[in-house]
Amino acid sequence: MNKGINLIAIYKFVRFIKKNKVNIVHTHSSVDSRTAGIAAKIAGIKVIRSRHISLPISKSRLTWWQYMRLADKVITSGRDIRNKMIVDNKMLPNQITSAPAGVDTNIFSEKRDLKDIRPEYNIEKSAFLVGIVSVLRSWKGHDYLIEAIKMLANEITNIHLIIVGAGPQRENIEELIDKLDLKEKVTLTGFQSNPEIFYNAMDVMVLPSVEGEATSQVLPQAMLMGKPVISTEAGGLSEVVIHNETGLIVPIKDSYEICMAIKALHKDIDLRNKLIKNGKKHALKNFTFDQMIKTTESAYQEVLGF
Repeated sequence: MNKGINLIAIYKFVRFIKKNKVNIVHTHSSVDSRTAGIAAKIAGIKVIRSRHISLPISKSRLTWWQYMRLADKVITSGRDIRNKMIVDNKMLPNQITSAPAGVDTNIFSEKRDLKDIRPEYNIEKSAFLVGIVSVLRSWKGHDYLIEAIKMLANEITNIHLIIVGAGPQRENIEELIDKLDLKEKVTLTGFQSNPEIFYNAMDVMVLPSVEGEATSQVLPQAMLMGKPVISTEAGGLSEVVIHNETGLIVPIKDSYEICMAIKALHKDIDLRNKLIKNGKKHALKNFTFDQMIKTTESAYQEVLGF
């Protein structure tokens, strides 16, 4: 797949669809939506398109056509994305449904007996461990979280930050850690295929994103692992984190408010327990694989007329 109209790729898709008697093509980004979507229409079958990020969509007529005419139904990863498409892009409400990313409750469960990663990473057993699980990109807000840890270092002397994930911002993050003299307070793990063991070790999970988020997978994952969460309202995050009910909301790009939220959770055990209880209940109701699959299957059945 590549940009533009690839006639050979479209022809191959049409052949594949007919050979395998495909009923629905489900696409996920602009290139595959254009190529496979056109092939599906030529083959006379239905098209579902997903929208996973909350970044603005072009208001061009071509973009509107690709979402509303080339696709028979759009599934967004959260209510916020759906609302923006309707309000900002004048897209049709009856053609857009929300299905937030689902979490596997068999993997992300506080009932599991998981190993303690603290000894492996030389983190004190008594440390108040703040964590973030995320690709290392600028819009995830790692810098603001690191600055918040610096603000807290003298007050919460046993505080420690664990950053789980890999990405293009690693070098910049390491430079900031050096600049703020936080080498003894911050651990970078790189990419991890089993983030549940890291949630298990955390006292608090923070996602300080500044843009681009749908509903996030990491926040519900942490909630199901029995951890209190802090996030911004970037994109659809406020669909997951209801302030002072299922977590704490802080302003975007505000290290001081992240600092204050962490401090509040460190001091107030009752608040932590309330957020843990409500967060888990909220995640189980709205952000599981079962719920996501149910909504997706309903969209398939609708376009097929079942």
